[in-house]
Amino acid sequence: MLTPLDINKKEFRRSLRGYSCEEVDEFLAQLLKDYTQVFRENQELRERILYLEAELERFNRLENTLKETLVMAQKAAEEARENARQEAEALLKQAEARAQSMIAQARNKAAEIERYQASLEARVRSFKARWRSFLLAQLELLEGEEQAAPAGEGLDEAGEGSSEGGGPAGGEQAFGEQGI
Repeated sequence: MLTPLDINKKEFRRSLRGYSCEEVDEFLAQLLKDYTQVFRENQELRERILYLEAELERFNRLENTLKETLVMAQKAAEEARENARQEAEALLKQAEARAQSMIAQARNKAAEIERYQASLEARVRSFKARWRSFLLAQLELLEGEEQAAPAGEGLDEAGEGSSEGGGPAGGEQAFGEQGI
């Protein structure tokens, strides 16, 4: 490719019937000026192309990096979702196990309370039966003493019964002897 310097240094031979040197020189000067401008623009455009190609390459690398980053972010998000799901499942299973354990403990405690209540009810029934038996025995004893003693005997001056078997002290002692 011709450069502006090549055009500037070019010399033509002279001939008899050749072109006017002045016109040729003027034309060459104009040609040199225009060609220099075109040559400079061409150089600038080549440099611009190189710059733009470098920028395009940089943007392509950036795009690839962004794509890789996006893929990694998507994988990380998916892993985080999966980990969260697994953790939630584990926590749910743990909570269910604790709830089942608490339910079992509550049922065991309720059964224990029911057994204790049944035991207390049986003891109350037993106590009532023994108390009834005791009271009936005391009543029979009193009735037997009333029939055996004439009316008026067996009462002391205060009008209370004697301490021989029928009084409250004797009854308490007899009741205490039964272990209740």
